[in-house]
Amino acid sequence: MKEVTIIGSGLAGALLALYLAKRGYKLELFDARPDVRLMRANDGRSINLALSCRGITGMEGVGIMPLVKKLMAPMRARAIHEIQGQIKFQSFGRHHDEYINAILRNELNKLLLSEVEKFPKVKLNFNTKLIELDVENKLAMFELPDGAFLKQNYELLIGADGAGSCVREYLQAKHLVHASRTFLPYGYKELSIGLPGQNHLVHEHLHLWPREAFLLLGNPNLDQSITGSLFLPHEGKNSFAELDNELKINAFFKQSFPDAYVEMPHLVEEFTQHPTGNMSTIKCEPWYYQDQCLLIGDAAHGVVPFFGQGMNSAFEDCRILNKLLDQYHDDWQEVMPEFYRSRKINTDAVAQMSMDNFHEIQIDIRDRSFNLKKQLEHELMRRYPEHYVSKHVLVMFTNTPYADAQAHGELQAEFLNEICDNVERIEEIDWDKVEKKLKQYDKKLA
Repeated sequence: MKEVTIIGSGLAGALLALYLAKRGYKLELFDARPDVRLMRANDGRSINLALSCRGITGMEGVGIMPLVKKLMAPMRARAIHEIQGQIKFQSFGRHHDEYINAILRNELNKLLLSEVEKFPKVKLNFNTKLIELDVENKLAMFELPDGAFLKQNYELLIGADGAGSCVREYLQAKHLVHASRTFLPYGYKELSIGLPGQNHLVHEHLHLWPREAFLLLGNPNLDQSITGSLFLPHEGKNSFAELDNELKINAFFKQSFPDAYVEMPHLVEEFTQHPTGNMSTIKCEPWYYQDQCLLIGDAAHGVVPFFGQGMNSAFEDCRILNKLLDQYHDDWQEVMPEFYRSRKINTDAVAQMSMDNFHEIQIDIRDRSFNLKKQLEHELMRRYPEHYVSKHVLVMFTNTPYADAQAHGELQAEFLNEICDNVERIEEIDWDKVEKKLKQYDKKLA
């Protein structure tokens, strides 16, 4: 089998195409959207993404990281903005050179597509929407921009068409997979904070304005501006539904995010014109049908964005699928079930951790006890680097399977609770007690 049809030319579809093109496959990609390389620079839809170890490893596998690095803005720590104006800092990594990276979705997508197009056996189709899938005859039907229809036979079809995957919906409608999509009652809207070159907000940090029922998040850009993402309930008090005029919008931001508000000159225009995005968790089983259809990335296991792992997990899919193709000599009948078996437990784990992190960055992050444990974790990693590596570090800076990182995190929560019992400040930590508990922790970890 050397011909593959990929539905979706977003991040997952384009990176997968690079892997398969390098294996010598003939590829045709179809996307309902226009070519992102021809779109306006800012259409208000491209939520900034956090690129960490798994995503980087995935792109290293096709040799494009020297190009990607030019698009990356480092995020070395969280800058947590209190409503009274104080700012607290929490490092992401164990040292200054361990950080995650902000990257613009559209810019990365453009780069991937341009690299894919260099392969003569690859054909890209845009504005071409999948409207029917006939798995019995291996036939896909598409609608073209002029209203005409295109019938396309396929050998192997891969759905890389995101959380709203048409491929998944067709497979589910025919009872070939079982899938669910659970929406958060929250939406998000992208808003700019600070003009290029601004110095009001510290550079190379992920900015957070946690406010219990809502959240403003800011990712740095290479020009030192900040791309903000506002997370609000769809309905109710302080919701997208409630903020329906200029007066309410200005009053809400001025009261809730005073230091960000003064850096948002286009707030009302962007708030009213930029679309409101939805967030959901996708569960699906299995991710394949026979040896002819496969789901990958968000189409198979979409997550909410609060752990920054949607893209990273999808790129890890591509790397692991390629590894399995090596292992099974491109026998897709062997590869598909093994890919699903090995990935499902890990994508379920990161889905749960993403929901847990929503609570963390929205509420826990302002809690005294939570911040003490964060301080303690950094000190544990400094003093006992061979024994203690936090769940966050395992997820962000290693390729440790997500399920293993989650299991580590559960033991770590128990360990930190024991150490911090009746402790108010890091200076009060009893390190003799820590070392005794650490031996027990090591045994449980083993």
